[in-house]
Amino acid sequence: MVCSLSVLSVVWSTLVKLWNFGTAAFFLVIATLQLNDLDPVYWVLVYGGTAMVAFGQGLGRHSKFWTGACIGAVATGIISTAPAFGDYLTSENFSSIFSEPENFSSFFSGMDSSDYIENSREFLGLVLAFVLLTAYSIKNS
Repeated sequence: MVCSLSVLSVVWSTLVKLWNFGTAAFFLVIATLQLNDLDPVYWVLVYGGTAMVAFGQGLGRHSKFWTGACIGAVATGIISTAPAFGDYLTSENFSSIFSEPENFSSFFSGMDSSDYIENSREFLGLVLAFVLLTAYSIKNS
């Protein structure tokens, strides 16, 4: 019984590390994709910061300061994009958030969809980052 518990503990620890590193890689990819945005500095810092906090969690390190700073930056973005998400919810065109650009090159030159759709996508990404960062903060407090 003790042997199986230690094995289970090692497996669980490995899965948590893989989750943290995978999440870090995911947010790093998102941060890289934000380089085509009209205001890339904010987005790269927010998603890159989230990636670094997740990477630190994978290494077993936690910085309350950086996690708090990222939560603050993400919360600021959520507040500024929330009205556009409200517009999206009242538009009743829910499939538009998943619509693809008409051609692949327009994906890298900026979205040609309505502003509220782009801001709604940003809102959802920020909510995802906020949930992750808050979970790390609660876990380590």
